[in-house]
Amino acid sequence: MKFPSTLISTLSLLLALSSSPLHADEHEEHGAHEHGAATLSLAVGEAGVDIMLESPAANIVGFEHAATTDEDKQTLADAQKKLEAGADLFAFNAEAGCTFNSAEVVSALLGNTNTEKHDDHSDMDVAWAFTCTAPAALTEVTTKLFAAFPDGFEHLKVEWVTDKSASAVALEKDDTIKLTP
Repeated sequence: MKFPSTLISTLSLLLALSSSPLHADEHEEHGAHEHGAATLSLAVGEAGVDIMLESPAANIVGFEHAATTDEDKQTLADAQKKLEAGADLFAFNAEAGCTFNSAEVVSALLGNTNTEKHDDHSDMDVAWAFTCTAPAALTEVTTKLFAAFPDGFEHLKVEWVTDKSASAVALEKDDTIKLTP
């Protein structure tokens, strides 16, 4: 998966922050493949916001095996379509003027990654890009992932970074993330 340079540099910062002694236990615990749990990373840059989701496939499609039945294939196609509709999954405070730009969904289940499944566990990684007319005014991001995938997500670790600050929050339902220090 090719991620924008803004996302790569800011995610590097997030990783450094999350591996600090203050967050070490939380980071190690969530690093494992845990059904119901996922990580959402937000990076606000000069042109907008990039968002990345790392999740077990079971949270999104309800299974992690290759889709061989027509039902599984349809479930996978429906989930991919839902994930690619980024404007339906996130909302931003109006002052920022953010619009959906692109989405990329990568998973061994879709056959578009070189990563192997580990112990019959497959992940789904998604990168969304939003362009904002006033990215400095972006102060709130509302998630709609729990509503979009009601049988999957139980815990969502959200990490975010702006040019002013960085932080993390845990969600157990759709909520508004405040991007202010």
